This record gives sequence, C-alpha cells and structure tokens, in this order.
Amino acid sequence: MEYLRTITDEDIFESPEFEKPNAFKKRTTVKAVVVNDEGKFGFVTNPIHGFYLLAGGGAESDDLEKEIKRECDEEINFEVEVLGEIGRIHEYRNRNAKEYETVCFAVKTIKKLPKDTRTEDEKKNDLHVVWFDKDKAIDILEKQVEKVKRGEVGFYNTAFNIVRDNIFFNEYINQKS
Repeated sequence: MEYLRTITDEDIFESPEFEKPNAFKKRTTVKAVVVNDEGKFGFVTNPIHGFYLLAGGGAESDDLEKEIKRECDEEINFEVEVLGEIGRIHEYRNRNAKEYETVCFAVKTIKKLPKDTRTEDEKKNDLHVVWFDKDKAIDILEKQVEKVKRGEVGFYNTAFNIVRDNIFFNEYINQKS
C-alpha cells in the first residue's frame, strides 16, 4: 500500500506530550474533496473549533465508496457521485493509541437531500457545510496549517485533521493541474 504520507505526533506538535504506545488499534476513515455544480468546494465546520475540514469520518464497512457517500449525506446533506480516489494517508496518533488509514475521494454533488441527515451529535455541535472557491480554500487551509505549526490548535485530533486534509486537498489540486 502506497501512502501520500505517514503522519505522527512528531509531525504535528513541536513538543509531543504523549509517548508512543506499545501497540496501536487500527481504524479506517474516509474523507472527500467535494465539488458542487458551481465549482466550489465543501468544507464542514462548527462553532466549537471554527476550523474548516473535509467531510468524512470513520468507516463502518469495507465498502469505502459507500462509506464516503454516507458521510457526505450526513455532513453536507448532498447525495454525491464518487469520481475516484485521491490518495491515502497513514497516521499514528499516540494519545488515542490509534493507527489510522484515511482514504480520500473526489466527489461531486448530485442533489441536495430533502431533510437534515446529520447525526444527533453533529446537530448538537452545529456542524454545517461552507462552500469556497479554490483560491479561498487553499488560503484557509494554509492558514490553518500555520496555526498548527505555531501550536495554536488546542484540539489534538483536529490538529491531525487539519494537516491531513490540507495534504489531500493539495493532492487533488495537483492531480487536476
């Protein structure tokens, strides 16, 4: 399996506070670079952390295309068509003792769903989608990565997600160039 990158605590934090565990529990997650009919990109955010991330989450089955469609239904409230795989990133998160394999897909919106399909937690946290053009998305993602590098992101998993999602988005843009 070839990965775009492998990410560890040492890649995210200047002074990692969690020691490497003896063993990691494996988890597969999916993410999506979502493009709508206007050519804008969908990112999810909430007022708790205020960062913009790619739609996605934990895979509940081995059918990863089905899983990313489910996550997009929930998080951006659109039915999507999977255009292809962008790449995979391998992560080792010491705090959680988790080894993640995250698969990112390029998807396009097909139609807005007739009802709110977010999970109860997503509703409670006011998770919602925001659409940006390519240049604005690149700018926002780069600024978020800079905040991670300066140690300004107080959420452990969010710091990983910011770095990972930036890699995926840039890979998508590079593949389209």
